[in-house]
Amino acid sequence: MKLVNKLFSLENRTVVVGGGAGQIGFSLCKILVDAGAHVLIADIDGEMAAQKVAALEDEASRERIHVYPIDVSNKSEVHRFFQQASASHGLLYGLINCFHFKGNTRKLDTASNFFAPFEDYPEEAWDMVHEVNLKGSFLMSQAAIPYFQDNGCGVIVNISSTYGNVSANKHIYGDSGINSPVAYGTSKAALINFTRYLATHLADQNIRANCLSPGGVFNNQSEEFITNYSKLTPLGRMAKADDYQGAILFLMSDASTYMTGANLVVDGGWTAW
Repeated sequence: MKLVNKLFSLENRTVVVGGGAGQIGFSLCKILVDAGAHVLIADIDGEMAAQKVAALEDEASRERIHVYPIDVSNKSEVHRFFQQASASHGLLYGLINCFHFKGNTRKLDTASNFFAPFEDYPEEAWDMVHEVNLKGSFLMSQAAIPYFQDNGCGVIVNISSTYGNVSANKHIYGDSGINSPVAYGTSKAALINFTRYLATHLADQNIRANCLSPGGVFNNQSEEFITNYSKLTPLGRMAKADDYQGAILFLMSDASTYMTGANLVVDGGWTAW
């Protein structure tokens, strides 16, 4: 086997993708499967995940992806999922926490209180965002540890955001009805330091933890928003979901064996200004 293939191979490794039904999440699932992994999608919208799996043209890929409907903020559901996953698929190798609460799992719903301005941001939206984004990542990571210990190794990747690293730029939203809510930014920032905590406390158990901070992904936003966002991005465009496939394959594979506690920013240069 060529060295490059050996470094990036995930052959017969089982990876859990929390939030794998989402736009970025499912794109990550596809590259992991292509690298040889068995992927377990843990997502509250199991129906959407199953539809995306069924739409894959490659039969071998469809057979390597398994869907588990789960509320990642519910401890009993999380533990039950890992018990089922281990019983059905054997040793677990990796975990990607790629979920976030946005009011609607299937579209950008500007009527959701998730998008309320800071001055009027409701406490229930604040609580729900942190319940899913932060508590969910905590519960999934905590529950995965015994299974990684059984395997003798493990890899965790938490998905943060550009807005976990810098403040949202309120001037780019115009009349789009979209903004970047305060709870989104605070929860995504917390994930970066949560990742550092995992990395330093689990290193002696041969468990690595890193963070991926993606930039904004094109998702049929308004022309005004797309133009404003692209102007502030050195590469001059919004991301495609597939732009993060290379980064996640690097972080999950043996190509990054000496990397832990890091935050890999892939944002088209947004934070480089």
